[in-house]
Amino acid sequence: MSDKTTVSLGTALDIMHAAGLKERLQSALAKKPHIVLISDKVERADTAGLQLIYAFKQEVEKQNKQLSWQKPTNGLIEASKSLGLYEHLGL
Repeated sequence: MSDKTTVSLGTALDIMHAAGLKERLQSALAKKPHIVLISDKVERADTAGLQLIYAFKQEVEKQNKQLSWQKPTNGLIEASKSLGLYEHLGL
């Protein structure tokens, strides 16, 4: 049995999808010690979406769990860099 659980970020990591994503992230956190964010379809990301991921990452670390990214898109990487969150998000 794997010690990982995955969460797909979908195509938009933005304020319109933040509430639903927050629920999925919280559910994943309760399941396994390693959460993998599948980010290969993210076309756009805004401040709210990236702040949600940053807060989630902090909670993961607080619980001594692990977070990793699977195939982050250029759009996600560029958005995180422009907001100064690239390193904080572990990208």
